[in-house]
Amino acid sequence: MRYIFAKFDSVRVLTGANKSRKLLSSVSEATRPTSSRVRKSIFDILWSRVGIDEKSVLDLFAGTGSLGIEALSRGASKAWFVDQSRSAIKVVKENLLRLGVDPMRYKVVTSTYNSFLDGYQGERFDIAFLDPPYAFTNWDGLLEKVPAAIMVCETGNPIQPPSGFEKLLERKYGTTVVTLVSGSSSGI
Repeated sequence: MRYIFAKFDSVRVLTGANKSRKLLSSVSEATRPTSSRVRKSIFDILWSRVGIDEKSVLDLFAGTGSLGIEALSRGASKAWFVDQSRSAIKVVKENLLRLGVDPMRYKVVTSTYNSFLDGYQGERFDIAFLDPPYAFTNWDGLLEKVPAAIMVCETGNPIQPPSGFEKLLERKYGTTVVTLVSGSSSGI
């Protein structure tokens, strides 16, 4: 018998293959799932700019995995979920299992963001979801390390990308700021 310290919350998959399915969320106050309103906006923007179908995604600071799971539900080919919290990773794994997502379409990693990015040797991601704790301040260092064409940054305050990166869009939703960033060689 498995015990996961999680609860059903109001977090649901918005659309796609797993539309309306509930996700478990961590009982930890350190995990702050992206609200449905913000997720819908993020995916509407991505759909209009680059699409989701057959894209590879990175859900860094995954928490419940809601962003990567939403991408998979909408047709992303592969998703990597990375979080340093073992309890968050247990919730991500349980959500993927409960939804019946093909294990060939995802990889789940317990790691700090720095350790993961320093050791990652794979292909560049099409989209990276970056949703660290709102107190996070090392955005320049993070953006320079993430191997992705488009980075979706969820923050508590506006950010300014470093030189060589382009801020494609910035939207504010209450206390949440979403910024889309591309590197100079992304082709977007």
